[in-house]
Amino acid sequence: MKNLIFGIICLSLICCLEKKNTSENRKNSDIETLIMKEIDLENWTDILHVSGRLATELDIDSGAATFVIDRQGQEHKPLKIKIPSLAFHVDVDTNEKTPVVVIQGEQVGEQKVVGIKYLDGSDGVCTLGELEFVNNPTDFEN
Repeated sequence: MKNLIFGIICLSLICCLEKKNTSENRKNSDIETLIMKEIDLENWTDILHVSGRLATELDIDSGAATFVIDRQGQEHKPLKIKIPSLAFHVDVDTNEKTPVVVIQGEQVGEQKVVGIKYLDGSDGVCTLGELEFVNNPTDFEN
């Protein structure tokens, strides 16, 4: 009888854990859908972003940032660039240019790191030197 009761308790705990994981997975999927939303270039300035300060984990969770840096004792500050802004991310190997929206910029020591969103809504991280800034969305057509 003790084994039967123990088995029922274990089974109910497993079921509860599976429900919780399913609920968390659904929540994570909803967040990813929100974050991966394709960028509407007519309203690109409305994109979530981090400007004038360092990003936090909450910024990443909301889609406003793509990274958080552990400064490891180095000077760490926000980059003094216009955010959000439009740019081409230039691939260092192929020179291929991909349109992006810059949503975050930080400097650690001498390294200048930038968080970007591709127009399909996916995130990226690059150095400031890998970007070619443009003034408006029509510049992406050329």
